[in-house]
Amino acid sequence: MEQTGTELGQALSLAMDLGKSMVKCGAEINRVEETIIRVCYAYGMKRVEVFSIISMMTATAFDENGRDYTQSRRIYSNSNNLGRLERLNALSRKICEDVPPVSSAREELEKINGEERNFRFSAWLGNSLAAAAFAIFFGGTWRDALATVPIATMIYLMNSFIKAKGMNRLFFTAVCSALSGFFAILFVRLGLADNADMIMIGDIMLIIPGLMLINSLRELLCGDVMSGLMRFLETLIIALSIACGFAVPILLIGG
Repeated sequence: MEQTGTELGQALSLAMDLGKSMVKCGAEINRVEETIIRVCYAYGMKRVEVFSIISMMTATAFDENGRDYTQSRRIYSNSNNLGRLERLNALSRKICEDVPPVSSAREELEKINGEERNFRFSAWLGNSLAAAAFAIFFGGTWRDALATVPIATMIYLMNSFIKAKGMNRLFFTAVCSALSGFFAILFVRLGLADNADMIMIGDIMLIIPGLMLINSLRELLCGDVMSGLMRFLETLIIALSIACGFAVPILLIGG
Protein backbone atom coordinates (compact mmCIF):
# COMPACT_ATOMS: atom_id res chain seq x y z
CA MET A 1 0.00 0.00 0.00
CA GLU A 2 1.36 3.36 -1.02
CA GLN A 3 2.21 5.60 1.88
CA THR A 4 1.40 9.29 2.10
CA GLY A 5 3.99 12.04 2.32
CA THR A 6 3.23 12.49 6.01
CA GLU A 7 3.84 8.80 6.72
CA LEU A 8 7.12 8.84 4.79
CA GLY A 9 8.21 11.94 6.67
CA GLN A 10 7.43 10.21 9.95
CA ALA A 11 9.40 7.17 8.83
CA LEU A 12 12.43 9.35 8.01
CA SER A 13 12.06 11.05 11.40
CA LEU A 14 12.07 7.64 13.09
CA ALA A 15 15.18 6.57 11.19
CA MET A 16 17.00 9.79 12.10
CA ASP A 17 16.10 9.53 15.78
CA LEU A 18 17.25 5.91 15.80
CA GLY A 19 20.55 6.90 14.19
CA LYS A 20 21.03 9.76 16.65
CA SER A 21 20.48 7.41 19.58
CA MET A 22 23.07 5.02 18.15
CA VAL A 23 25.67 7.78 17.78
CA LYS A 24 25.06 8.87 21.38
CA CYS A 25 25.76 5.29 22.50
CA GLY A 26 29.13 5.17 20.67
CA ALA A 27 28.18 3.46 17.40
CA GLU A 28 30.41 3.66 14.32
CA ILE A 29 29.31 6.26 11.81
CA ASN A 30 29.13 3.90 8.83
CA ARG A 31 26.85 1.56 10.81
CA VAL A 32 24.62 4.48 11.73
CA GLU A 33 24.32 5.63 8.13
CA GLU A 34 23.57 2.08 6.97
CA THR A 35 20.86 1.74 9.62
CA ILE A 36 19.14 4.95 8.53
CA ILE A 37 19.22 3.84 4.89
CA ARG A 38 17.83 0.37 5.63
CA VAL A 39 15.02 1.71 7.81
CA CYS A 40 14.02 4.22 5.13
CA TYR A 41 14.01 1.50 2.47
CA ALA A 42 11.85 -0.69 4.72
CA TYR A 43 9.20 2.03 4.85
CA GLY A 44 9.09 2.56 1.10
CA MET A 45 11.76 5.12 0.25
CA LYS A 46 13.41 4.55 -3.14
CA ARG A 47 16.69 6.40 -2.61
CA VAL A 48 18.38 7.70 0.54
CA GLU A 49 21.43 9.94 0.94
CA VAL A 50 22.90 10.22 4.45
CA PHE A 51 25.81 12.21 5.87
CA SER A 52 26.76 11.88 9.52
CA ILE A 53 29.53 12.87 11.90
CA ILE A 54 29.64 12.50 15.68
CA SER A 55 27.95 15.89 16.24
CA MET A 56 25.60 16.21 13.25
CA MET A 57 23.64 14.11 10.79
CA THR A 58 21.49 14.93 7.79
CA ALA A 59 19.54 12.74 5.39
CA THR A 60 17.49 13.19 2.23
CA ALA A 61 15.11 10.46 1.11
CA PHE A 62 13.19 10.19 -2.18
CA ASP A 63 9.88 8.42 -2.70
CA GLU A 64 8.73 6.64 -5.86
CA ASN A 65 7.37 9.91 -7.27
CA GLY A 66 10.69 11.72 -6.87
CA ARG A 67 9.58 13.87 -3.95
CA ASP A 68 12.35 14.48 -1.45
CA TYR A 69 12.23 14.62 2.35
CA THR A 70 15.15 16.14 4.24
CA GLN A 71 15.83 16.14 7.98
CA SER A 72 18.83 16.80 10.19
CA ARG A 73 19.78 16.15 13.80
CA ARG A 74 22.25 17.91 16.10
CA ILE A 75 24.08 15.62 18.54
CA TYR A 76 25.38 17.35 21.65
CA SER A 77 26.94 14.47 23.57
CA ASN A 78 27.98 10.86 23.18
CA SER A 79 29.34 8.08 25.35
CA ASN A 80 29.72 4.31 25.40
CA ASN A 81 26.58 2.37 26.29
CA LEU A 82 26.91 -0.96 24.52
CA GLY A 83 23.88 -2.46 26.24
CA ARG A 84 21.57 0.22 24.89
CA LEU A 85 23.31 0.09 21.50
CA GLU A 86 22.59 -3.65 21.30
CA ARG A 87 18.88 -3.00 21.91
CA LEU A 88 18.86 -0.25 19.28
CA ASN A 89 20.44 -2.62 16.77
CA ALA A 90 17.81 -5.23 17.61
CA LEU A 91 15.07 -2.65 17.01
CA SER A 92 16.53 -1.70 13.62
CA ARG A 93 16.62 -5.36 12.56
CA LYS A 94 13.03 -5.81 13.73
CA ILE A 95 11.94 -2.79 11.69
CA CYS A 96 13.63 -4.09 8.55
CA GLU A 97 12.20 -7.61 8.94
CA ASP A 98 8.64 -6.93 10.15
CA VAL A 99 8.07 -3.26 9.12
CA PRO A 100 5.83 -2.40 12.10
CA PRO A 101 3.76 0.83 12.13
CA VAL A 102 5.95 3.89 12.65
CA SER A 103 4.07 4.77 15.83
CA SER A 104 4.75 1.33 17.30
CA ALA A 105 8.44 1.46 16.41
CA ARG A 106 8.74 4.97 17.88
CA GLU A 107 7.19 3.84 21.15
CA GLU A 108 9.78 1.09 21.41
CA LEU A 109 12.58 3.55 20.58
CA GLU A 110 11.41 5.96 23.27
CA LYS A 111 11.21 3.09 25.73
CA ILE A 112 14.84 2.15 25.02
CA ASN A 113 16.03 5.76 25.29
CA GLY A 114 14.08 6.26 28.50
CA GLU A 115 15.76 3.41 30.36
CA GLU A 116 17.63 4.51 33.46
CA ARG A 117 21.17 3.31 34.10
CA ASN A 118 20.72 1.38 37.33
CA PHE A 119 23.35 -0.32 39.44
CA ARG A 120 24.22 -3.74 38.01
CA PHE A 121 26.30 -6.15 40.03
CA SER A 122 27.91 -7.73 36.95
CA ALA A 123 29.06 -4.35 35.63
CA TRP A 124 30.44 -3.34 39.02
CA LEU A 125 32.22 -6.67 39.38
CA GLY A 126 33.75 -6.33 35.91
CA ASN A 127 35.06 -2.85 36.70
CA SER A 128 36.51 -3.95 40.02
CA LEU A 129 38.19 -7.08 38.66
CA ALA A 130 39.64 -5.18 35.69
CA ALA A 131 41.16 -2.48 37.90
CA ALA A 132 42.59 -5.02 40.35
CA ALA A 133 44.00 -7.19 37.55
CA PHE A 134 45.75 -4.27 35.86
CA ALA A 135 47.26 -3.15 39.18
CA ILE A 136 48.78 -6.59 39.72
CA PHE A 137 49.79 -6.95 36.06
CA PHE A 138 51.90 -3.79 36.20
CA GLY A 139 53.69 -4.84 39.38
CA GLY A 140 51.40 -3.93 42.26
CA THR A 141 50.77 -6.00 45.37
CA TRP A 142 47.55 -7.70 46.43
CA ARG A 143 46.96 -4.77 48.81
CA ASP A 144 47.19 -2.41 45.85
CA ALA A 145 44.69 -4.58 43.98
CA LEU A 146 42.25 -4.45 46.89
CA ALA A 147 42.66 -0.67 47.10
CA THR A 148 41.59 -0.29 43.49
CA VAL A 149 38.16 -1.80 44.24
CA PRO A 150 36.58 1.13 46.17
CA ILE A 151 37.98 3.57 43.62
CA ALA A 152 36.64 1.46 40.75
CA THR A 153 33.28 1.42 42.54
CA MET A 154 33.34 5.22 42.74
CA ILE A 155 34.16 5.47 39.02
CA TYR A 156 31.36 3.06 38.12
CA LEU A 157 28.79 4.95 40.23
CA MET A 158 29.88 8.31 38.80
CA ASN A 159 29.59 6.92 35.28
CA SER A 160 26.14 5.52 35.95
CA PHE A 161 24.48 8.29 37.93
CA ILE A 162 26.38 11.53 37.26
CA LYS A 163 27.77 11.34 33.74
CA ALA A 164 24.41 9.98 32.49
CA LYS A 165 22.79 13.26 33.58
CA GLY A 166 24.62 15.14 30.85
CA MET A 167 27.71 16.52 32.62
CA ASN A 168 30.42 17.84 30.33
CA ARG A 169 32.59 14.87 29.41
CA LEU A 170 35.97 16.59 29.77
CA PHE A 171 35.10 18.11 33.14
CA PHE A 172 33.67 14.80 34.37
CA THR A 173 36.80 12.91 33.29
CA ALA A 174 39.11 15.42 34.99
CA VAL A 175 37.11 15.29 38.26
CA CYS A 176 36.94 11.50 38.18
CA SER A 177 40.71 11.27 37.60
CA ALA A 178 41.49 13.77 40.36
CA LEU A 179 39.35 11.90 42.89
CA SER A 180 40.92 8.58 41.87
CA GLY A 181 44.43 9.96 42.33
CA PHE A 182 43.55 11.53 45.67
CA PHE A 183 42.14 8.30 47.12
CA ALA A 184 45.06 6.25 45.76
CA ILE A 185 47.54 8.46 47.61
CA LEU A 186 45.31 8.52 50.70
CA PHE A 187 45.18 4.71 50.91
CA VAL A 188 48.98 4.55 50.83
CA ARG A 189 49.31 7.29 53.45
CA LEU A 190 46.89 5.39 55.72
CA GLY A 191 48.91 2.20 55.31
CA LEU A 192 46.13 0.37 53.46
CA ALA A 193 48.16 -0.07 50.26
CA ASP A 194 51.78 -0.07 49.12
CA ASN A 195 52.08 1.74 45.75
CA ALA A 196 49.93 4.71 44.81
CA ASP A 197 51.15 4.60 41.21
CA MET A 198 49.99 0.99 40.77
CA ILE A 199 46.57 1.83 42.16
CA MET A 200 46.35 4.76 39.76
CA ILE A 201 47.40 2.57 36.83
CA GLY A 202 44.74 0.00 37.65
CA ASP A 203 41.93 2.54 37.93
CA ILE A 204 43.01 4.73 35.02
CA MET A 205 42.26 1.82 32.69
CA LEU A 206 38.56 2.30 33.45
CA ILE A 207 38.66 5.90 32.21
CA ILE A 208 40.90 5.70 29.15
CA PRO A 209 38.74 6.05 25.97
CA GLY A 210 40.08 2.93 24.26
CA LEU A 211 36.87 2.09 22.40
CA MET A 212 36.64 5.64 21.08
CA LEU A 213 40.21 5.44 19.79
CA ILE A 214 39.52 2.13 18.02
CA ASN A 215 36.35 3.52 16.44
CA SER A 216 38.20 6.61 15.23
CA LEU A 217 40.87 4.50 13.51
CA ARG A 218 38.23 2.21 12.03
CA GLU A 219 36.32 5.18 10.63
CA LEU A 220 39.49 6.59 9.09
CA LEU A 221 40.18 3.25 7.41
CA CYS A 222 36.57 3.05 6.18
CA GLY A 223 36.79 6.49 4.54
CA ASP A 224 34.82 8.49 7.12
CA VAL A 225 37.73 10.90 7.45
CA MET A 226 35.94 13.85 9.07
CA SER A 227 34.20 11.75 11.70
CA GLY A 228 37.36 9.72 12.36
CA LEU A 229 39.48 12.83 12.86
CA MET A 230 36.90 14.43 15.16
CA ARG A 231 36.67 11.30 17.29
CA PHE A 232 40.48 10.94 17.35
CA LEU A 233 40.89 14.56 18.45
CA GLU A 234 38.27 14.06 21.17
CA THR A 235 40.20 11.00 22.35
CA LEU A 236 43.40 13.05 22.68
CA ILE A 237 41.63 15.81 24.59
CA ILE A 238 40.06 13.28 26.98
CA ALA A 239 43.49 11.70 27.53
CA LEU A 240 44.85 15.16 28.36
CA SER A 241 42.04 15.75 30.86
CA ILE A 242 42.87 12.39 32.50
CA ALA A 243 46.53 13.41 32.83
CA CYS A 244 45.60 16.79 34.28
CA GLY A 245 43.17 15.21 36.71
CA PHE A 246 45.75 12.79 38.12
CA ALA A 247 48.37 15.53 38.23
CA VAL A 248 46.29 17.67 40.62
CA PRO A 249 46.48 15.41 43.72
CA ILE A 250 50.11 14.52 42.98
CA LEU A 251 51.06 18.21 42.97
CA LEU A 252 48.88 19.14 45.93
CA ILE A 253 49.59 16.32 48.38
CA GLY A 254 52.50 14.48 46.74
CA GLY A 255 52.66 10.93 45.51
